[in-house]
Amino acid sequence: MKTVSAALALALLASLAACDKGAQPPQPPPGEATKPAEGAAAPAEPTVVTLLITGGLGGQLVPPAEGAQAGKGGAAETLGRWGAEEKHCAGPVKQDGQGACAEASTLALATGDHWSGPALSSFFVGETTSAVMARMGYAASALGNHELDFGRDQFLRNMQAGQFPFLAANLKVKDAALAKDMELPAFKVFDRKGLKVGVVGLTSPKTVTAAMAGRAEGLELVGTEEALASAVPQARAAGADVVVVVADMCPTELQPTLEKHPDWKLTLVAGGRCPTQIDAKVGDTPLVSLPRGLEQYLRARITFDPKKPAGQKVASVETQRVEVKAGEGAAAPDAETVKLIDGFKQDLDKRLGDQIGFTKAGIQQDSKEMARWVAGSMREVLGADAVILNRKGIRQGLPAGPITVGSIYSVMPFENSLMLLKVKGADLVGQLSNPEALVSGFTAAGKGKFKDAKGKALDPKREYMVGTIEYLYFGGDGFEFEKLDPDPTETGMAWQTPVVEWTRNQTTTEAKPLEKQLKK
Repeated sequence: MKTVSAALALALLASLAACDKGAQPPQPPPGEATKPAEGAAAPAEPTVVTLLITGGLGGQLVPPAEGAQAGKGGAAETLGRWGAEEKHCAGPVKQDGQGACAEASTLALATGDHWSGPALSSFFVGETTSAVMARMGYAASALGNHELDFGRDQFLRNMQAGQFPFLAANLKVKDAALAKDMELPAFKVFDRKGLKVGVVGLTSPKTVTAAMAGRAEGLELVGTEEALASAVPQARAAGADVVVVVADMCPTELQPTLEKHPDWKLTLVAGGRCPTQIDAKVGDTPLVSLPRGLEQYLRARITFDPKKPAGQKVASVETQRVEVKAGEGAAAPDAETVKLIDGFKQDLDKRLGDQIGFTKAGIQQDSKEMARWVAGSMREVLGADAVILNRKGIRQGLPAGPITVGSIYSVMPFENSLMLLKVKGADLVGQLSNPEALVSGFTAAGKGKFKDAKGKALDPKREYMVGTIEYLYFGGDGFEFEKLDPDPTETGMAWQTPVVEWTRNQTTTEAKPLEKQLKK
């Protein structure tokens, strides 16, 4: 057997000693950073879920062609931006509330009031808007006070077509036999990438009183504090890590209640119906208002750690208003939505594209000319002494250019039938004095005094024939016609019909536009 040299023996002993101490990685030269080993896992990226919240669509599926909002908004343009910048998946949410694609990280919500608006929506009783909202992937909406404008059955059809629920924590069933299928959930919990988002909906306090007769039967409103005090803890109990509120009311209406309840720890409150833009806070809770239509949306990015326990997952919430523009420089519109809307337009043009007149200057929404045109044409066709409408029923101005049947449906989109009733002059004064009254047949002649179309003072003893719409007859906007004439004549005529007939009969042209006829 050969003997081992002394030098080799010393080397072996040194090696064994190093093994006993544990192998040490080589150290970099001084001043040089350590590089991670090849294939080592990179630090985990923070997980983000994005809420995309809009106001009520109001049937405004395409960008307005004129006015202050010209070139802004539009469903295809909004969805195009959501896909390009927010990683939003187009298509209906699944029955379990999951997004249209795997690993969806966005949640699209709305504050309510979607169907009533331009003819592209209102003529089709909201079905077109429902289909578009399904394509946009809305997960839930608060119930708006105009959601029942086309009747309860049509609302249920629209909800089914949109494939998302309407939420109303403050709307309760009083009589199940009358309410039938109108029991709406107070909240829903949605899972996005391990974050459970509880969404509580609040409807407008006007929802029951504003709905036409029979459409809110069996339902009653409860106070918003009572509703939230019940819904928020229930959402938490259902597993929600965060709770947001979407409301068909201005968020400032909720501010006193929220200040009393910091224990609710709401992540966000979004609403509409504010006279000015609202960006406020109650504690750490942002209160944000959103306009009608799609010219902007609210982006709320929630950064969280899915591995942490409930109540400790959220690291930060960042909110930002995002303007939506159409045309050059904007994100490409969603092609499928464009195709869908173009099909609706073609169908609408076939039905409503018949030109019945012309206006060179257009008619402003709140102008005297608008009252003369809409209420005046009704009065003439009905042969009434007066016609009383509500200003809010006129939803937009009449654009310059050709007037079609569709133009009239866009100006006055709601489903209303005309009624004729007999009212004593003494009682008529109160209705004419209503600040919402849009009138033809009488003009103000001092406080509480009015003159008829011939300049004669209103006779308190005379019985006048008054035309109005079903909504106002049954008490909408504070009118009291039902009390004044419990047995009216129901004409069976849609309120758009006399305006269409009268306008067609004027045979207005570019040389003889509508506005000249209204000055006669």
